[in-house]
Amino acid sequence: MSSAVPARFAAAFGDWTPRAVVFDCDGLLLDTESVWQRAQDLVVDLHGARLQADDEAVLHGSTIEIAAELIARRAGHDEQEVLADLHREFDAQLGGGIRLMPGAAEIVAAAAARVPLGCASNSWLAALEGKLAAGGLREHFAVLEASDTVEHAKPAPDMYAAAARALGALPRDTLALEDSGTGARAARDAGLRLLAVPAPGHPAPPADLAVDALTDPDLAAWIATW
Repeated sequence: MSSAVPARFAAAFGDWTPRAVVFDCDGLLLDTESVWQRAQDLVVDLHGARLQADDEAVLHGSTIEIAAELIARRAGHDEQEVLADLHREFDAQLGGGIRLMPGAAEIVAAAAARVPLGCASNSWLAALEGKLAAGGLREHFAVLEASDTVEHAKPAPDMYAAAARALGALPRDTLALEDSGTGARAARDAGLRLLAVPAPGHPAPPADLAVDALTDPDLAAWIATW
C-alpha cells in the first residue's frame, strides 16, 4: 500500500479508508443527465407544463415518479399519462447510446480492484441494469439499489443504508460518490462518508470533500492507497 495520500484527501479523511464504495449513476458515471433532460423537456412541451423557478432543483436527481407528478401538476394533466410519456421518451433518447462521464471507467475499475462496489440510483432497477451494461460498467458492481428496491428513494437514506449492508460494511466504513444534492443528502443521512463530484454548472453539495471531476489525479492517487 502506498502512503502518498494527497494532502486534501488526508485533510478530509485522515487515515480513514473505505471498506466498500457506493457510486451514484446518472450524471456521475454515465452522461444520462443530458438524455434525461431532453426527455423531460419533450414531455414538458408535450403537456404544455409551465415549470416554476425552483422546479429544476426538485427534478435534478429525482425519481421519474416525482418528475411525472410535478409535470402533471404544472400541466393539469393525468399523472400516469405523463409517467408513461417520460418512460417512452427516456427509452427513445437512450437508444442513441450512453456515454461514460470522463474518468468513470478508470475510477470504477481502480476502486473495484480494492473494495466491493455498489451502485445506488433513483432509476428503476431494470433501467439501472441496462444503463450500466450499456456503459460497460455492470461487471464491477456487486450490489445495485434502485427506486424500486427500497421503500423510499433518494433523498431518503434507505438506498445507501441497504447498499452498505449488502456489501457487508457499516455505513461509517462506506464511501459514497454523488453529484446531486438529492443523492448527497441520502448518503449523509445514511451515515456514509461522502465525496461530491458536482455536475458542471451545479454547486457542490455538502460533503467530506468535493472534486471537479472523476479525472482528478488526486482521486486516483487516493484510491491507490486503499
